[in-house]
Amino acid sequence: MHRWSILILLLLVDAAWAQRAPVRRTTKQPIQRKRILKTKPKAKPVVVVPAPVEEAEPESAFRFEASGNLEGQTRALWNQSSAKRFPLLQDWQHSQFHVATGNLNLRADFAESRVETNIFARYAQSELYQQGFLAPQLLNFPRKLVARDVFRLDHSRQDGNAQTDLVINKLYYELDGEDSRFVFGRMYINYGTGEVFNPVNPYNQPLGLTSQSNVAQGNDGFKVSFFPSDESSLNFYLLGNKNLDDYENQITQTLWLHGELRPGENWQIDYVLGQDQKRNKAGGQVNYIWGDAMVFTQALYSSAFTTSKPSENLIDAMVGYDNQLTGLWHLRIEAGYQEPDDEYVIVDPASASDRLLPYEWFVAVAQTYEIHPLVKLSATVIRDFKTDFTYGLGRASWSVVKDVEWDFFVNSPLYWVEDEVNIVQKLFPTEAGTALRVFF
Repeated sequence: MHRWSILILLLLVDAAWAQRAPVRRTTKQPIQRKRILKTKPKAKPVVVVPAPVEEAEPESAFRFEASGNLEGQTRALWNQSSAKRFPLLQDWQHSQFHVATGNLNLRADFAESRVETNIFARYAQSELYQQGFLAPQLLNFPRKLVARDVFRLDHSRQDGNAQTDLVINKLYYELDGEDSRFVFGRMYINYGTGEVFNPVNPYNQPLGLTSQSNVAQGNDGFKVSFFPSDESSLNFYLLGNKNLDDYENQITQTLWLHGELRPGENWQIDYVLGQDQKRNKAGGQVNYIWGDAMVFTQALYSSAFTTSKPSENLIDAMVGYDNQLTGLWHLRIEAGYQEPDDEYVIVDPASASDRLLPYEWFVAVAQTYEIHPLVKLSATVIRDFKTDFTYGLGRASWSVVKDVEWDFFVNSPLYWVEDEVNIVQKLFPTEAGTALRVFF
């Protein structure tokens, strides 16, 4: 009886196993199991109706954005002794300088096109304005808020001890194609690696030696870009300018080509060619990147004026090195040469606003160190080897809360020669100040 019970139990287990549905496996070749009993007919498949999925609403083709920043600065100024001498006669001792700036950027996107504008405002106050001294005019850098200006979308006024500037420094329409882009209006032109000296780009002056930030220069005209491949681009500019001489004269045109090429993973080449500010120009930039380091070089040739105005052929050149030495310490070195035009004499020193500090042979060393995730220290020293003029900048920057920064800075001439004739270098005072910056 016991043997019969075991036999019946085995038959029941085997029958139960034979009626199980085959297991679905995830391997490419599922393992087949040989059945002992006759296979039953296949059951009718069960149709599972998927749960309805709500379709996401299509994104709107129109998008609008607004952003900007506000910044306030106050500084104490001490004059150089050499600025007081004849013929400069900038005879003042101590003063105060206060400035407030703001940007409001508006952007509207629709399908493949875009309209963008930026309104820049600056209000500066110092008793030196009222007395006619040049120092406060040089501190507001760049003085030309539109580098190539046709439309004059600006307001500037000096009233007593205050200077007010209000300008639309960006206002353009952009249309994007599959391999091209068209831009018309007032635009920023940003390219080139130099932070102290960037000769291949004459349309947006670098701010590496100023305590002001978030200031960009506009340019009036057309831009057409082509993208033959992921490693190359061609940008053609037709710009106009009426402030090279004065606004009563005809428009001075700029025809400019800027191309980019990446021949390898670590290389980038930029080249420029055209006519700008009544000079024919040609040049380029080469960057090589490995890891966290980069070396780069630039050169630009400028012919004499295409008009009868007295002038000379010029060469600008620079080399640089940039390295994130550690996670906290960043180093940058730039050295270069800017050839002065000895035939073209600038009568008003305050009009020499193409660069904050004019120098011929120079080297600049800039370092930034993060002592805390919210606090950075930076220092820059630049030396002009021809005049021995040396200028230093120091800054401590604190991210108070999100989108709020607080800076403390000291900028000062460190060494100069009294009998040198470079006028603009003698006009820069020692500054010590603080700045509060808010982004929105």
